[in-house]
Parts: sequence; C-alpha cells; structure tokens
Amino acid sequence: MQTTPKPKRASTDTAKPRRTDAKQTPDRANAKPRREGGTKAIDAKSAPSARRAPTTPRQTDKTRGTAAPRQTDNKAPGRGNSAPRNGGKPASKITPAPVAAPRRVGTKMSRLLDLNVAPPVTKKPHVATSNNGALTHWLLYCRPGFEQDCTQEAVGQARRQRPVLSEQPGILPNSGYALVAINGQSLAYSDLIFARQLICLHHIIEELPERDRLTPILSAIAALPGTFGTLWLEVPDTNDGKTLTAFTRRFQPLLEAALREQGRLVDTDPAESRKLPRLHIFFPDKSAALIGTSDPYNSADALMGISRQSMPAEAPSRSTLKLAEAIDVFMDKGEQSRLLRSGMTAVDLGAAPGGWTWQMVKRGMRVTAVDNGPMKGVLAKNPAVEHLMQDGFKFTPRKAVDWLICDMVEKPAKVAELIGNWFVSGWCKHAIFNLKLPMKQRVTATDAALGGIRKLLDMEGISYKLIAKQLYHDREEITVFMSKTKNR
Repeated sequence: MQTTPKPKRASTDTAKPRRTDAKQTPDRANAKPRREGGTKAIDAKSAPSARRAPTTPRQTDKTRGTAAPRQTDNKAPGRGNSAPRNGGKPASKITPAPVAAPRRVGTKMSRLLDLNVAPPVTKKPHVATSNNGALTHWLLYCRPGFEQDCTQEAVGQARRQRPVLSEQPGILPNSGYALVAINGQSLAYSDLIFARQLICLHHIIEELPERDRLTPILSAIAALPGTFGTLWLEVPDTNDGKTLTAFTRRFQPLLEAALREQGRLVDTDPAESRKLPRLHIFFPDKSAALIGTSDPYNSADALMGISRQSMPAEAPSRSTLKLAEAIDVFMDKGEQSRLLRSGMTAVDLGAAPGGWTWQMVKRGMRVTAVDNGPMKGVLAKNPAVEHLMQDGFKFTPRKAVDWLICDMVEKPAKVAELIGNWFVSGWCKHAIFNLKLPMKQRVTATDAALGGIRKLLDMEGISYKLIAKQLYHDREEITVFMSKTKNR
C-alpha cells in the first residue's frame, strides 16, 4: 500500500519577498544576499543559473526608487513593484526549479517500511516455496525491548535454510512487534524463542478513517481467499497498546457480524474452526491496521500469544506465575496429566521464597527445596516440602527424582551446564528452568547455552525433547522445558 507522505515545511524559496524601504539601515542595504533553499534541493541540469547567483548589493528605495525582491538560487525574475501583502497576485509567475522529493515522513508504520524492497500488499496466504524472489512478510509479537532479538532469530532461522534474504524492514524499539521479509523460506514457531506469535502478513492499512474503520478493513479482507476459523483483534503489549483494548472490544462484534454475514468467519464449531486459519487484525494504534493469518499448528494458541495466569492467593511469590505459564505453554492437557502426577518427586534449586515449589506441591508432589533463603507462607511448615539450606550448584540428590525445577540468578552458560549434568547423571527425567540473559548479545548467549546442553546430551546418547520460549511472565530471561524420551 502506498502512503501519501506528509509534505515538508515550505522552504524559504517560496516565501514572500521582504519589504524594503527608506528606513533600512545602510549595513543591511549593503549586505550580500543570503542563499536560500540550498543547492541540494535544486536540479543543476534544469537550473544552471543556480551556480551564478548575483553577488551585487541589494538595491533599496534609496538607490532605485522601487523595492526589488531578494535574489535566490533560482534567479527568479523581479516584479518591478512590491507585491501586496494580502491576496495580491504577482506581476509575473515565478516557476521554481525542480526540487528533490520530500523526505518520507508520517506514521510509525510508514517509517518502519522505508526499507522494504516492495511495499507490503495483499499476498497469497501460504508461505512461498519457489525461488523466484517472491517475498513473504511475517508479523511477530514479542516482549517490548526484544524486537531486535526477535528479528535476528527469525532471520537466522530463514538464513539456515537458504542464505538469500531481502533487505529487512526497520525495527521500532519497544514497540512489542517486528516485521520480517523472507523469500521462499519458512518459519517454524516452535523453534522461535523470542516470538510470542507468528503471523503471515497480507495487508497494511496505514491511515484508517476515524469515522469508518470497518469499510477499509473489510475491503482488505475481501482480497484474501477462503474462510477463517477465528477472528482475533490484537494490540501491542505496551502501555500505549493497553489503551486500545477498550476500542478493540467495541470493534470486534461489528467486524465479526460483518464477516459472518459474508460467510468468511466460520467459528460456530470449535473442531472445524481448528482446521481453518486464524484471522488477525493488529492495531499498532487507532489509525493503522495490519491484517494477517496464522496457521493453528504453527503459532501460539492464545490471543496476542499470551497465556495469562491468575495469581493464587496462597502462593508465596509472583514467580509462581512463570512456572504455571510454562506448564500451560510447553505441555498439552494429556502431557500434564501424564508428567505431573500426584506422588511424584521434585527438586527445586534456588527455591526461596517458594513460588515454584508451590506449583509442584499443589499438584501433589513431594519437593526438596534447596536454597539458603527461607521458605515463606504456607510452605514454611508444609509436610510435603523438605527445605535444605544449601548451595543449589553444589547439591546432589540422594536418589533420582522425577522433576528438576530451577530459577537461579546466574550466567546462562553455568545454569545450562548444571542442568545438563543432572540429565547425564540420571538424577531427573524432566526439567523446567530459567536462563537469565545479558543486556546485549542475547541471541548469541541463548544459542551458546542451549547448544552446550544439546552437545552434552548428544555425546551421552540421551534422547530428549527441548523447547525454549520467552514467556509473558519472563523478563530478561527465557524458560526452557526438557524431558527425556525413549533411549536410542
């Protein structure tokens, strides 16, 4: 979609000529004319006289009797007499020299797409697989502040398949989303750590009319083939984005009704809806909309890619929400009932004050909580909790347990080595743990830590499943789920 750029401020080349009269001071009258507009805004071929601007002093009423307009680089002809200040037409029409196109300004979206090789227009909803150079645009949601990491990871995944990539769109820091343009490669959501959601982008509307947002959105959706199983209206996970939630709640029923009437939204049967692509309308602000689709089997199954959790009143800390979200994101209901059974055993390294321990105790497990700090709340004297005041990096269990959970503040490589040693030693079957990330080179640090675990387990011939995500309740960290599978 093409966007009409906002015009630049008028240059002084088209400003009204200054009035001169007999009261002008001698110094001002003898001053050399100031160059206006600059040479960059002038085409030298069409205005060769621009290089020969006169340098004679400006004449005034004292020397000529009538005021002469200031000479500029355009060498515009004089008028003979001063033009009236209000409403009067000049005696002769001044034709300015051709100038360069104004710099693209305007909405955040227009600036974001300045680097696109091709403007984002309606595209086929499926990932391009040919080598003809066709671009596929992807919209990815992420934690604000991690846009660069999200883009770097997605581009790296595409480049490992085929190293040819187009020039990437610009990045809006702290926006909570990123755009990626690839030619022919595919993206796998399960292998992306920093992306909360993966959406194939088809259309961008940069200027929505305030009085009628529905019509242009319906027109853009009309260009997409097929039907949709779900409609999600989404906003960035930022403070500004939160102010749009009331608008999307009011707007969603109107759009749903129109799409159902057109036969484009089939959301009455959940089983059938699961087989159809989701339709996403993403509002970075009220004046713009990004329209895309997601594959239910290659995306997050939650609005905005966020699995929201409620804070339990009995939990001793908010860190309990991280483990609750990890269980919901990494395991389906069947896996949860199979892997989190009552009577299992677990070790919590860095347990205090007990947020993660509480989640395992709630599921009927017996937990060994290892931390030099105190356990709080209901866990302080809970018979299902054995609290050992020891260093988590030096602790070794007396016998193997089912689960290892760990949320310790340490370099990611050191924590990854600890987890790998637990699996190699046979001390646990499953694990959920956090990796605290540095402020810079976060993708590199993540790849190194997880690569170290994979290398260690591969050398020992251990079969395993590993998934890593930056969850909604994570901050400068990611959460990793590991589970042993059948041995080779």
